[in-house]
Amino acid sequence: MFIVKSEVPSDLAEALEAHFCEEGLLAWGIESVPGGPLILKGFFETEPEADAGLAELRAAFAELPVYFAREHIEDREWQEAYKEFLKPWSNGRLHWVPAWERDSYALPAGHVALYLDAGMAFGTGSHETTRLMARRLMDFSATRGESFPEQRVIDAGCGSGILALSAVLLGAKSVYGFDQDPEAIRVSRENSRDNGIAPEAVTFAEAGIESGLEGRQADLMLANIQADILKIHAAGLFAAMAPHGTLALSGILARELDEVREHFNFAAIEAGLTCRVDTRVDGEWADLCFFL
Repeated sequence: MFIVKSEVPSDLAEALEAHFCEEGLLAWGIESVPGGPLILKGFFETEPEADAGLAELRAAFAELPVYFAREHIEDREWQEAYKEFLKPWSNGRLHWVPAWERDSYALPAGHVALYLDAGMAFGTGSHETTRLMARRLMDFSATRGESFPEQRVIDAGCGSGILALSAVLLGAKSVYGFDQDPEAIRVSRENSRDNGIAPEAVTFAEAGIESGLEGRQADLMLANIQADILKIHAAGLFAAMAPHGTLALSGILARELDEVREHFNFAAIEAGLTCRVDTRVDGEWADLCFFL
């Protein structure tokens, strides 16, 4: 396993995290130590893959540092490093648990757990935007009560499938996730199998927003996608919402929140919709929730 790493300034780190979130780049992440620098790290199986990954990132971010340190670690060290990075997370009765803790994790009665593989560190809910969306999912489940199983849930830009699979574990019977990255869809299906979720319980498709939403309606839409992309597709996202549905958006930096809210408010007015709007902030990230 090869690691490439370099210190980056905070403004560049924010842009990089948004890019990773939107593009589903699981190999990259930002390490933040209280009081210390922000470290951009990339994790690759081989050195040529590391070179290719870094070149691709440079094509999108010309301002990346010139020098990146390189480190080769053995597979056993790699797994141990991941174990330090990944910790269980829970909200209400939903738990996200590293796979190696499956036998030791004490799951309370009546709660559900999604077990996540160590190799998916950047697709296991460690990012604030994913957790913001998980809380919206839990809120929606609670407010719909006994009718929740019949609600249509769409996970737009599903990444590793965490939100879609969480919806299934909470009892939803009509769940659909899509992502334009074929690797994300492969990983989503793999995570579904590893958690013993039946193939018919959730549908995953390789698609962008326009094709992914064509002919579909959602009672709950979870769209954890970069803010610029969300804004482009605001009208289409509202058009795919069922009456009295909930549209939850994240991938939004807190400093972008007012701008994105204003854009979506205008799109709702253009669509003839009256919405109640709520927002939450977690660190540098925020969400927007529109209740139709």
